[in-house]
Amino acid sequence: MGRTRPPTQEKSGAFFLATLLLWFVSVWFEILFNRRTELGYIIAGCGFYQLANWVCRRFVSRDPLFVNTSVSLLHSSITSASVVFILVNHWLQNGSGGMFEHSQLVGGTWAWAHQALCFSCGYFAYDQWDMLHYGLYSGFIPSILAHHLLLLMCFTLALYRNVTINYLILTLICEVCFIHSLMLLFPFVNCFHVSLIGLVYRNTSFGQISHNCNWSCLFTLSNQFKLMCIVVI
Repeated sequence: MGRTRPPTQEKSGAFFLATLLLWFVSVWFEILFNRRTELGYIIAGCGFYQLANWVCRRFVSRDPLFVNTSVSLLHSSITSASVVFILVNHWLQNGSGGMFEHSQLVGGTWAWAHQALCFSCGYFAYDQWDMLHYGLYSGFIPSILAHHLLLLMCFTLALYRNVTINYLILTLICEVCFIHSLMLLFPFVNCFHVSLIGLVYRNTSFGQISHNCNWSCLFTLSNQFKLMCIVVI
């Protein structure tokens, strides 16, 4: 069962659900009619993380927030391993010369980079659906849903046109960061209080301000690089 939401939140949820459905139709159109079978990894990513969701809900806990965060940690682990493997594999085979040049990052594609980006794209679609289904968001314009929408737009356009693949793989380095995993773990302690200061001083004005600033900075910094990729695309 999803959580009870106010009317304004229902409207924003309907908007993001509509964009998710349009995205899903677009991906299937590319796969079936334009014969872009390599994009099947997107669907595989959706199915894999939805299966992980079901397993966690069936055998561990039925709490939507717990399940969502557990699958997020799984995605973080898989993506971390994938990004490290892609970078090390390219370095061992071709050396580091020119690896991070603009032309290579925009027009080139490292081995397994396309598949890894597709798989992560599938996760973001799954996560968007899970949050919409169980009401794991708040506000008239939920920042987490807007973040996922931006990711899906950026990743999918890049995958359709085969540009900036390597750039976007580098944006996934944030998944390797230990801080990222800690931020995912905070909801178990105190719902969506993601900063330690916000956790300690959650009942004070200072704590609330810290919490809001934390999310604002995270949303802004993580999306700046992706907006640059959209401009390039």
